Amino acid sequence: MSVSESAAELKSILPGLDRLILDKAIEWGRHCYKAILEEVDGVLTEAKGCKLDVEHRREVWYQTCLGAVKVKRRQYRGEEGRGRCLLDEYLGMGRYSHITASVKELALEMASTMPYRRSATVLRKTTAIDLAHQTIWRLVAKVADPYLDKAKREVRSLLETGEIPGSEGRQVARLMVEADGVLLSLQRERERKAEVKLGIAYEGWEKVGKDRYQTVNKTCFAMVGGEESFWAGMTLKLQHKYDLAGLKETIVGGDGARWVKEGASYLGGRFQLDRYHLNRELTAALGKDKDTKGRIWHACETGAVESGLQILAEATSQAKGEQAVRLARVYRYLWENRSGVADYRLDNPDKSQGLRRTGAMEGNVDKLVVRRMKNQGMSWSIKGIRRLLCVRFLVLENKLVGRLREGNSVETTTPITRKRIRRIVTNLSCQEPDDWLKATLPALRGPHAARPWVRALKGLSEVSTL
Repeated sequence: MSVSESAAELKSILPGLDRLILDKAIEWGRHCYKAILEEVDGVLTEAKGCKLDVEHRREVWYQTCLGAVKVKRRQYRGEEGRGRCLLDEYLGMGRYSHITASVKELALEMASTMPYRRSATVLRKTTAIDLAHQTIWRLVAKVADPYLDKAKREVRSLLETGEIPGSEGRQVARLMVEADGVLLSLQRERERKAEVKLGIAYEGWEKVGKDRYQTVNKTCFAMVGGEESFWAGMTLKLQHKYDLAGLKETIVGGDGARWVKEGASYLGGRFQLDRYHLNRELTAALGKDKDTKGRIWHACETGAVESGLQILAEATSQAKGEQAVRLARVYRYLWENRSGVADYRLDNPDKSQGLRRTGAMEGNVDKLVVRRMKNQGMSWSIKGIRRLLCVRFLVLENKLVGRLREGNSVETTTPITRKRIRRIVTNLSCQEPDDWLKATLPALRGPHAARPWVRALKGLSEVSTL
């Protein structure tokens, strides 16, 4: 091979050198992982006691962050005749699901932000994890179903008995609650659309930049179902965190939908019409008539709702055709929501400093639901919506790891200390490397060491200390 051909070959290798080194490192990691687990399995056999008999030793594929690793471990049969695998129990794996907790966590976080197929593809391209999108879908179901069943039982108990469970007892004077709904497309269901009811609660605002604020201690809740079940579930979630009996004021904001206003009654609070929706309705009806819109807006801001209705009535009587229809519609909207039009801060002028209007809901609808579950040609089953919302909220609230630990908690009576396992890991991970890690380049010191292509290779293999 000529010098130019050798140089071209080296140039073709270099762009993918990082990936080549990574693959070799992962290969060595799989070797260590296999050796450590098989050694631990032997230690568990020594410490198992006399109540378990080794039935056979069989290989199984573990799905790890290092990729699929084939490990040979022992299976046992107890006195009651039930089969067990001590190594699986110590790793927190199910009987038919040999996926490590770190892989589950990463796959579920990916699935909470992007479609299942895309999640599987991204994992495959960026890591050594190779999971089918159906496997990720089953992981979502396995994590969400117990959580949803428990929540359903708690809501049913609250609706039947009216008993509210204990809580952390956090004391706050005021709680801001906002709610809205978003429609999602359905598949294999009787209906074509389903409404996801979404609610947030927060204690106030803090400034994060010029004219920019963020909510403080936000709590989120979502459900596909009736308004009574939604507000019962929202109440339970708030009760786990707050002492609701000690609240002095609860403001429930929304767009004027009936189920949102019912939430104010359910929580014993006060309804506040969202200014975004009020402005949208007035703009749609009045168009370029800024004078009339300004007078109505001023009346609403100062609490003179009746004056605003009177201005609208006069404008409606003078309008004709489609304009009259639009004005009649906004008059009806304002009349139906007149209890929540006046700004809640007007009743507490001395304490209104630092308080802001409601209106955080619109952005949260987009961030919590729309970005993941809508506008991408997606359609869902009711069960699929509930499962994904559950996992998505666990991820956003940093509760996924705890949930995985609860689901993987397996009681085992085999005595083995962490110190002994740590010693095994240290010894096997620090052992001499395999032959492929000891490889050298004989050409650098062979009879052709003075040739140009060898010199070029030597220059590539050297590490500069400058």
